[in-house]
Amino acid sequence: MQSRLSKHAFVGVAVATTAALALGGCSAQPASDPGAKPETLRVLYTTSEANVAALQAQVPAFEDEFGIKLAIDTQPYDALQQKVFSEFASSSDYYDIVVVDTPWAPALVGNLEPLSAYIENSSLNKKADANVADFIPKVLYDTAVYDASDPLKQYPDPTEAGDAKTITNAGFDIYGLPIQANVAVMGYRKDLFDDPTQKANFQAEFGRELSVPQTWDEYAEVAKFFTQPDKNLYGTTVMAGVGDWATDDFKTLLASFGGDAHLVTDDLSLAFDTEEGVAALEYYTGLIDSGVVPPGSTSASWDETATSFDTGLSAMTINYHALELADNVGGEIGYAPVPHGKDASDVGPHFGTWMLSLNKNSKNKDWAYQAISWLTSSDQQLAMTADQLHPSRTSVYDAVENQTDNPAEAEFYSTLGGSLEVGVGRARLTNYTEVSHAIAVAVNKASSGELGPKAALDEASDSVTSLLEQAGYTVSK
Repeated sequence: MQSRLSKHAFVGVAVATTAALALGGCSAQPASDPGAKPETLRVLYTTSEANVAALQAQVPAFEDEFGIKLAIDTQPYDALQQKVFSEFASSSDYYDIVVVDTPWAPALVGNLEPLSAYIENSSLNKKADANVADFIPKVLYDTAVYDASDPLKQYPDPTEAGDAKTITNAGFDIYGLPIQANVAVMGYRKDLFDDPTQKANFQAEFGRELSVPQTWDEYAEVAKFFTQPDKNLYGTTVMAGVGDWATDDFKTLLASFGGDAHLVTDDLSLAFDTEEGVAALEYYTGLIDSGVVPPGSTSASWDETATSFDTGLSAMTINYHALELADNVGGEIGYAPVPHGKDASDVGPHFGTWMLSLNKNSKNKDWAYQAISWLTSSDQQLAMTADQLHPSRTSVYDAVENQTDNPAEAEFYSTLGGSLEVGVGRARLTNYTEVSHAIAVAVNKASSGELGPKAALDEASDSVTSLLEQAGYTVSK
């Protein structure tokens, strides 16, 4: 979910690959017999962004099960994005399996093998049934379900259990199997919230019991209370530096304020420069202006916010992965869903998922399909939680909560799974990275006081409109 490729780098990749990606490769129906077994299947994967350590830990078991070597090439995020696009632009068959991040999928879907025919082929599902009904519905539809003729379209009902036949009957197909699902969750210092002195002081100041905030109004109140500069402690964090993280912070709030957190709708109208968007950004800048976040927050990414929390500088944070307090801090971490708006239904934490997809040019697609169905199966995902994989399957969340004897880990996975069920992903745009950058600039300008929230979003609206038109879209006014 981490989209850190610079605007100029992305434009260079996109210009070089647009024509080739539009042509795609040749798709064939899977055979009733998968045919000769290859010696090696080659996988192009990222590094920490989709937890390569968890995948690599399963390689020996895969090779024992299939008698095929699994060669995983890894690239850091920016290099990976360029590598994936260039591989498809040259119609290379070198990699059988590629990992795809959701912002890239609309531009790449024509080069990915549709999987419904493989899923329905019993001979290819003997070692691991893809069992798409077990994927968290929102995760499956946001990540992998596309109408290749119109990649902008979202599946009409992202809450129904996955079924390959139903999906294809609706004019869509499945273009990968989700493996690592990231979503915004709240981490908090449970030891501070449980401290008798803090509880008494909060009761005296606010006239209510200190508790984990459930609404954004409560969140601001608790953040104000825990901002205690004499103890080098701040209430919370924000990720207001220019980057996808700032857009993610904003869109999470936008959903809570009643807006459409896709930012751009299916009919190509802008959903962020709205009354709800201004209210969300005013709340965000209000946190900063009130001094409840650490110094430097207007240039912070998720790395800096995690460090602020882990080193004891903040009482709360919102991030995408499990946190770990430094040894000299001590204490205990709790996890909870991000707050909601006035109504409990006003919620939509940002989320994005990596999927394993088949290269349409691969000569080993039947075997590659069996590999990704095995690697993303419930058994393997459960095993990968030992390396902190964020599962994409409902059954894995149920299992990991029951098998761990670590309360913090159980709470993290429970929060993660529940948050994925209500999360909101990205707009399906071939140039989402550029659009996200323009909105992140607006969030940063408002956060640093360079522009007011309304003026910043108006400026972003002009930029995004221009970017969409340059990409060939017709923006609805």
